[in-house]
Order: sequence, then C-alpha cells, then structure tokens
Amino acid sequence: MGDFATAYPNGVELSADVINLFEDRRKRREAVTFDEVTLEDKPSDLHPNDVVAQSFITRKIKLKACGILSAAMDTVTEKELALAIAKMGGIGIIHRNLSPDEQAEQVRWVRRKINYGGMIDKPITFAPDERVSHLQKEIESHKWTFTSFPIVDDKGQLLGLVTRDELDFVEESNPLLSDIMKPRSKTVTAPEGTDSSKAYAIMQKEKVKKLPVVASDDRLVGMYVWNDVKNDNEKRDFFSLDSDGHFLVGAAIGFAESDIERAELLVNKGGCKVLVLDSSHGACKAAKDQLARLRAKFGNSVEIIIGNIASYDSAKYLLEGDHKPDGLKVGIGPGSICTTRQVTGHGVPQLTAVYEVWRAVRDVGYHVPIIADGGIRTSGDIVKVLAVGASGVMLGSFLAGTAESPGQTVIQNGKRFKTIRGMGSRSAMAERSGSRVRYHRNDGTAQVAESLTKRQQQKMVPEGVEGLVEYKGSIEKVMSEVLGGIQSGFAHTGAASVAEFQKRASMWVQSFAGVAEGRPHDIYNITH
Repeated sequence: MGDFATAYPNGVELSADVINLFEDRRKRREAVTFDEVTLEDKPSDLHPNDVVAQSFITRKIKLKACGILSAAMDTVTEKELALAIAKMGGIGIIHRNLSPDEQAEQVRWVRRKINYGGMIDKPITFAPDERVSHLQKEIESHKWTFTSFPIVDDKGQLLGLVTRDELDFVEESNPLLSDIMKPRSKTVTAPEGTDSSKAYAIMQKEKVKKLPVVASDDRLVGMYVWNDVKNDNEKRDFFSLDSDGHFLVGAAIGFAESDIERAELLVNKGGCKVLVLDSSHGACKAAKDQLARLRAKFGNSVEIIIGNIASYDSAKYLLEGDHKPDGLKVGIGPGSICTTRQVTGHGVPQLTAVYEVWRAVRDVGYHVPIIADGGIRTSGDIVKVLAVGASGVMLGSFLAGTAESPGQTVIQNGKRFKTIRGMGSRSAMAERSGSRVRYHRNDGTAQVAESLTKRQQQKMVPEGVEGLVEYKGSIEKVMSEVLGGIQSGFAHTGAASVAEFQKRASMWVQSFAGVAEGRPHDIYNITH
C-alpha cells in the first residue's frame, strides 16, 4: 500500500453521515465523546477474520495492529512492554522520565531483540581462558535468562560453544571454559547471510537449539536461538519491524534545545525511527522551533509526531510553515489520569477534537495521520474514533495493567492491581524533569536536578493523578482481545479495511439511557 500519501491521495475520507452529524454539532458549538454516540450496523457478508486492520501512524509507518501505540508514561512504556507490543503489531513509545542515555539504551535494547531474519547480531561471548565462575557471575549480575555462549579468540573467531548442558555437569571444580566447551569441530554453524528460514531448516535437521553464524574466516557474526527462530517463524508476519528489520520502537522528547542532544542519542545510539514531541499543549512556537531543529539535524530520516492538540486552529498552526510533522497526536484532558481540563479549563471532548483536527488536515491539504491519545476504554471506543478521522490510537491506562508494564503490582482484598500515574501527577513532576517540561513547569532557570526540594514541590501545579488499575495479564492477551473487537466492529459495517470503514460508517447520537442499555444490566455477579 506504500506510504500514507499514496494510500490516501485525498486524505482520510469520512462518510457523509459522520460529517453531517459533526458539522451539525459544530455549528451549535456542542462537542461529543465516546459514550454519546453509537455506530449503526450494515448488511455484511464479511467475517471478522477477513478484516485487515492495518493503519498508519506517520506518513511512512504503517502498523499491522490498527495503529496502536502505547503511551509514553513511566508506568506504561519501558523496554519490556515496547518489545511485547511490537511483537503484536503495535509500537511502544519509551517515556522521557529517564536520562537520555537510559532512554536511548532502552530503544536500542528493543530494536536489538530481533534483526532481519531473527538473528542475534551481537551475541555475548567469552574467552577460552576464562573460568566457569566468571561466566556464572556475569549471568547473575546481568540477570541473563539464557545460558548459551559462543567461545571466541581475540580475533573473534569461533572456538566452541558453552550451553546449559555443559554447565550442568560442572560440580566441585572451576574449570576453564575451553575445558568444558563443545569444540568448534562438533558445533553446527551456518554461513554468513543465512536467513531465518534457512536457519530454521538447519536447526530442525541437526536438532540443535543454538546456531552460530560465521564468516568465511570463521569469525563469529551472529547466532540463532531455536525458540526465537521457531516463534519468529510462526508469528513474524505480524511483527512491527523498521526498515532495518529491527523491532519498531519510538521515544518521547520535549521542546527544549537540550532535547536535541537526547534526540541525537536516541537516533544515533538507539537507532530510533520515531520521535514524539510530547507536551500537554503542542500548538506552540517551541514545538515548531524544535521541529525545525530536528529536520535540520535528521532531515526526513526520522518520523516526527507532535502533540498534544485538540482543535482546528492548533492543527492548522502545526501544519503551516516550512517544516511539517509526520503525524499529529490529539487529546487534551481525556485520559483517565489527566486533570488538565479541571486545572486549566481547556480541552475538547475527544471525538469532536479528532474530527476538528481531521477537518484542519483536510483544509490545509497536507495529509498526515491523526493519533487519538486518551479516553479510550474499550475496543469499541477505538472503532468510534477511527470513524471520525483517526488513523491510530495511543493507549495508556488501557495497557498499564498488563504484565509487561513497569508499574508496581499491588494486592488489595485478594485482587491484583498495578500502579499508574499521570505524567502530570505531583509525584511524577516532583521526581523527574521530563514530566515538568511536558507540562510547561520548568521555571526557565538552570535547574538540572531530577528531583525537587519540598518548597519547589509545593509550587507545583499538577495536571494528573495516580492510582491503581486492574491487572489484565499479558500484552498478547490484551492486544488479541482488542484487535478481535476492532475486526468485529469493522465487520458490522461491512468494511474489510480502515479506509473502507471510514467511508461507510454511520453514527447516531444516543441518550445515556442508550449507554446504560448497551452495557451488562439486570444481572448479578457479573464476570468478564
């Protein structure tokens, strides 16, 4: 389908029914959000499994999981969740309440979990004259979950392989690794250039779980691991991979000039392909200045998303000028942990906000994907927001309860929860400068400390809260349920793709009696 401009030469096209409904409300200055509308079913011969829910998040990047991004929050997206969601066809945006080096390292870690063809391109190696005790100490200190290591000489040439089998038979002594390793002559290898399908065939035939890859001079250039190759072989078609064949991952940065150094680390050290300029008020001069600096530094080699905004004028402001973003992130105050609307009095209900930004993109004529960020509680909400112009969705609290999120696990009354906090919460802003910058709470002085004094904390104006969300299980489980719901939603409209759904969707405004009717009612002991 190519890039966004090729797939949508006239931009995202909405149904006349949806446009008429939202234009009528706009003329009356009435804004609507998720529960206030519902979609009308259409005759359809389509099965949900026939729906292809791929969608764009930038002008170049299309995700297989309907444009789902995980939010750049410190209780939602760090490396483990970013990896898990990439394996499910989405993308994680690593939060910026980390040092620049830490954030870049997390991006690098995610990307390096797979290379083109599934090969580990920089396997951890040991020297033949090192002892078993040293290897065991390294495993423990780094908390490695694997126990197979190539043994190489000082030129990087493969001498042998140490696996769990060899280590299990070491008892009282502390031998050299050269004494216990499987020698090169008995180690099955593959030549440089072997892809995952060939590696899979070799490992199946030879019944080996580790396959070192060597150059013509026997220098180690990589290694395949059976479980990875087997899983990748079965699921690879759904992975989110970048142009280099690595897992796709993004990172959030701010608008300060100092954030250019962070961006350089993310791109040059981490290999980051997507930068999200992240602020509670994205339509400002600082955003445009930062965009210009990033374009001067990286050109179009990095995709840049700017947010957050919630109006026609804000979108138009960001799209006009010499430098343009590759995506727009929409949502001021709709998130479950965000209090921006209460604190500032600003923010537009999310469906109207997305529609207004869609209108601005259409009128400016520079077509970019719109990402709805906040307020989404169900797969049905995702279907609704796509109907009004979004191409992607960013999920925060929705994913905070997953096993891979960095939030702490809490048990209350025998039930499991995970912690979540808004990036504008008092604790987040007190602890880390990234949150303060996002909510424009830097005082303009040379404050560089991550934490604040008690007096500085008292002067904070929080725009978020913290709390608990119910534990939901793995990302794989949650994403499978969400994507299944989206596919069913499209099938109800008789649409096999996002673009077709957006052209066909019909929407009604409903009363809150209709909302109550659409939820489980008149029964007891409800379980999900």
